Amino acid sequence: MATKRILLDRRSLRHLKLDVLAIIVGVLGGFAAYFLRATIGAAGEIYSTLTRSILALSDPTATAASALLGGLVVGPIVYILVTEARGHGVPEVMAALLERGGRIHWKVAPIKILAASVTIGSGGSAGREGPIAQTGATLGSMVGQLAKLEPHEQKIIVAAGLAAGVAATFNAPLGGALFAIEVLLRIAGPVDAVPIVLASVIGTVVGEELIGEGITFRVPRLPVWRPEEIPLFILHGIILGLAASVWVRLFYTFEEVFEKLPGPKWIRPAIGMGLAGFIAGFFPGLGVSGVGYEGVEKALQGQLAVEMLLLLAIAKAVATGLTVGSGGSGGIFAPSLYIGSMLGYALGLQYPLGDPLAFSLAGMAALFAGAAYAPLTMSIMIPEISGSFTLIAPIMASAGTAYVVSRIVLGGSNIYTIKLERRGVRVRLLTSLIMDSVRVGDIMSSPVTTVRADATLRELERLAAEKPYGGYPVVDDGKLVGIVTRRDLERAIERFGYEKAMTMRVRDIMTSPVIVAYPDETLRQALDKMNRYGVSRLPVVQRGASDRVIGIVTRRDILEAIEKALEEEEG
Repeated sequence: MATKRILLDRRSLRHLKLDVLAIIVGVLGGFAAYFLRATIGAAGEIYSTLTRSILALSDPTATAASALLGGLVVGPIVYILVTEARGHGVPEVMAALLERGGRIHWKVAPIKILAASVTIGSGGSAGREGPIAQTGATLGSMVGQLAKLEPHEQKIIVAAGLAAGVAATFNAPLGGALFAIEVLLRIAGPVDAVPIVLASVIGTVVGEELIGEGITFRVPRLPVWRPEEIPLFILHGIILGLAASVWVRLFYTFEEVFEKLPGPKWIRPAIGMGLAGFIAGFFPGLGVSGVGYEGVEKALQGQLAVEMLLLLAIAKAVATGLTVGSGGSGGIFAPSLYIGSMLGYALGLQYPLGDPLAFSLAGMAALFAGAAYAPLTMSIMIPEISGSFTLIAPIMASAGTAYVVSRIVLGGSNIYTIKLERRGVRVRLLTSLIMDSVRVGDIMSSPVTTVRADATLRELERLAAEKPYGGYPVVDDGKLVGIVTRRDLERAIERFGYEKAMTMRVRDIMTSPVIVAYPDETLRQALDKMNRYGVSRLPVVQRGASDRVIGIVTRRDILEAIEKALEEEEG
């Protein structure tokens, strides 16, 4: 009982430590979000002054020139200086979790902010959420490394940093936390979710104090809907799910085209951003360049005709593909909201009933839910950033349907994971998380069938016939002294002959000292021991009482636990 209490106290202290670190990460994420906005604004002023005042250019030439010049700065940064700063950020965080245990180099944060600020500020089409997600995750990684966290805890604190940055950027504590849990980790237990939620809340508070913008989108009135419109919202989700699939494939088509371009790689962002700026120049003030929220607000206010809504959706998709696909540094969350809002409002105007404003907001949620496989995140985040909480039910209907449709069309790969899969990285974040979060005590077999050290091999043979396990812990006066396997018995018979072997004692053939596992160890730690020592089972003992067997864990137990969790996720 005392040992259990000690273990519980140790776990509680670890959780408390992680929560305290999450609060620190939340503060850092909030400041990072503020700093990113400030640097984007500064970059915008610099490039606007350069092209419009000094060079005396006007649209579309000014926008194209500004973005092209920005690309000339961004190219060397992302292709030569820090390659992790290229693209939309979240896949790089996923790669860090999958391949490096959540370890991200500190220089990624300042370089990502610089590259993203120039990309967005100069007129490239991209969002803030990717850069701040990667920056927040980097800050979380730095804190985790300084605190010397275990691998599983390191991944949680990285996710907490990402959540803090996203939440601060959108003033959306629930959305930021869900984004980290659903998109980045894909699964989290209640204890693991606490530091992520804490960081998200603290990031929101700090961001609100520094940025002070309140909700992200100002809707002109409270959207309305009626229960009989739910079938329309489901139809809406089907259409937006198909649109999300097209958007994902279009985005990666641009990336493929730029990867095949001849010449130095660092020039690619200038080409892509210059073309994106040229397109945006034909739609001044409508958000095709930059983050694009001014265009979204015009759509939400009903200021745009159907033809313009559709044209802007296409223009934003192409401009974003050119900007980020060429290597520019920026996110795809804001462009996805832009495209979804335009398509959603245009469709809403065609439906026989319903409020186009409600369908526009549902379109935002559905398009990104389909593109990133994040229906829960979007069901909460869109009401949160628009202040339209009355729409949660219809938005859930659209987002959930879009997710199902897009998953079928895209075959299980989304806008974040495709980039990693093309590098040969198998994205099974869930498997990695299970290995680092599930404890040996959760899956071990108990009570354990043991054998006495002074038992004869004839007794061992009878035991193996009655209880045909692969191996048995060996005890002497109740204390663990070794382990014996069926293979050990077979080798003794082969070497000494059956009759002589049957008179031998278990202590003569057992393996000692025995490699053990502890109930608070992770599955990864147990599997590492098995691989290192070439064994397939480990007796489980309490720390401080290593001669008392409380269970046994096998390689099969670990694999079955992982397989069961994967089946539950997919089913």
